[in-house]
Amino acid sequence: MVKLVLRFSPFEVLEMAKELERRGIDFYHRLAQLTSSSSTREIFSFLGKEEEKHLDFFTHLQEELNEGEQIIFSTTDESVNYLGAIVESGILDKVLKGVNLVPAGIDMKDALEIGIDIEKESILFYQGLTPMVSAEKREWLDKVIEEEKKHFLRLQNMKRGLEEKGG
Repeated sequence: MVKLVLRFSPFEVLEMAKELERRGIDFYHRLAQLTSSSSTREIFSFLGKEEEKHLDFFTHLQEELNEGEQIIFSTTDESVNYLGAIVESGILDKVLKGVNLVPAGIDMKDALEIGIDIEKESILFYQGLTPMVSAEKREWLDKVIEEEKKHFLRLQNMKRGLEEKGG
């Protein structure tokens, strides 16, 4: 059995978080363009704006790290390996590599399924960051996680609604 050993610096972990948010912004923008429903477009626009707030949070954390503030206090092998495994084992790997997850012609149900997977894995990733973040910053990270959970549920409900309509 091969043991997965990945080592990321705090800077690299925050860079991944920022990239996830950038890709989330792009993803929701593409979904907004895909739909003909103005209410659905509003939801996707809202979700994109939420991701912009998360990007701002991780950008500030990274700036503080660059300024020498001790915002991340624990990067054990176990926690870093966990984050790396989450990224490498699922859709986040594709997201971080810039794979277009909303190609032309994709239907809304498939796009929503992709969004659900992204939100689910983002939640796991951010939960994996929790032990690394100082107590002062943890409250904000917890807020990001809660918002991602709401996004997950909103997409899940949208998908369910489409299925009930026969879409």
